[in-house]
Amino acid sequence: MSFVDTPRSTCALGGALAYINSLSRTTPIVHAGPGCASVLTFGQNFGGGYQHVGHSGGFAAPSSNTVEKHVVFGGEDRLREQVGTTLEVIDADLYFVVTGCTAGLIGDDVRAVVGEYAGKGKNVVFAETPGFKGNTYTGYEIATRALLEQTVRPAERKRRATVNLLGIVPTQDPFWQGNLAEIRRLLAGIGVKVVLSGDGDRLNAFRRAAEAELNIVLSPTTGLAAAEYFRDTHGIPFIRHALPIGSDTASFLRKVAEALDLDLRRVESLVAREEDFFWKHLIKLSEAYTYILVNREFGIVGDSNYAIGLTRFLANDLGLIPRIVILTDDPQQQLRESILEYFTGLEGGTVSKLVFEQDGFLISRLLEENRPDILIGSSADRQTAGKLFVPILSVAFPLTDRVALANAYAGYRGAVNLAEDLASELLSA
Repeated sequence: MSFVDTPRSTCALGGALAYINSLSRTTPIVHAGPGCASVLTFGQNFGGGYQHVGHSGGFAAPSSNTVEKHVVFGGEDRLREQVGTTLEVIDADLYFVVTGCTAGLIGDDVRAVVGEYAGKGKNVVFAETPGFKGNTYTGYEIATRALLEQTVRPAERKRRATVNLLGIVPTQDPFWQGNLAEIRRLLAGIGVKVVLSGDGDRLNAFRRAAEAELNIVLSPTTGLAAAEYFRDTHGIPFIRHALPIGSDTASFLRKVAEALDLDLRRVESLVAREEDFFWKHLIKLSEAYTYILVNREFGIVGDSNYAIGLTRFLANDLGLIPRIVILTDDPQQQLRESILEYFTGLEGGTVSKLVFEQDGFLISRLLEENRPDILIGSSADRQTAGKLFVPILSVAFPLTDRVALANAYAGYRGAVNLAEDLASELLSA
């Protein structure tokens, strides 16, 4: 038997629910045992900075609540009953059936049950997401691809300079809404329109998502299933870039512009304006910097996406020294080498210790053995930080000592927010 102490994500069903709850006028229908829907939705939102999201989530999420007799005799009739009742009671544009471990183990034919509602004026889709299939990121991948396969319509033509945004997992990134809003703002600045944004997408947007010219995967590990579906089925290419924070945003915008064959003069004009804003505000930190940040070694505990952006910003823009980076999302082995490349060529020097680790006990031990001066991690790392007398800024899941509403760390303006939050934490400590 093996277990993970203080896990940094939920199960696959939790990831699917996090994604469904981010959609506009969409309700989940959970085919699982009693408590799965409410516990996972509450846990995902509670760990994501106390934010409630969803058309009808948490304790209100419709659930089949399968029990022992359904394990023995099958739960399809119970699911059929629950879907029918939900369609009568809840007003939504889209009804999304997802499965838990019980349904996955007994092999209920969810596809057949959902197929009974085809052509009856209600939009019902499904994804098989038993928790044992993986973590939050896996559930996000399964749910996004399943939804696209069942809703996206072939495009008669591509719309110039339009994109879909993929890869940011709602609430798993506690600042997902703010980050996506900042990415959309920057893309609008270079003339790019967004079809699927990853925040509040509606059914009509999915139906015309194949009109996009490009898909942007804002993660080195997550969102690939959806991007590959668009590429293989609708001929839409994709690019990947870890969440851009600070000056790394320029390379992100140039990569998008190159892929879409945009006017580079407009891109460079935006970069110049944003960098002017960026350095204008960072320079105000210089006096405090001299006694709270100069020559400090930092540690990062977070998933690959956040850890890359944070490390590059702290090392390249703030000139701090990377002491230890712990990546907590357990990416597939074939992706790990490409992830490690993001941590090369840092102006603050080579990361002294760079590891993949999920277990909270081992993460704590690694931090004790490689004690940084400053730690950026999750609320789960606060106890270790206190033990080591190290100031900590919580930004990653689980985030339970801060409220996350509209704050952002992406882009130039997000980086200013990050510098402000980090400096405030250091001063208060």
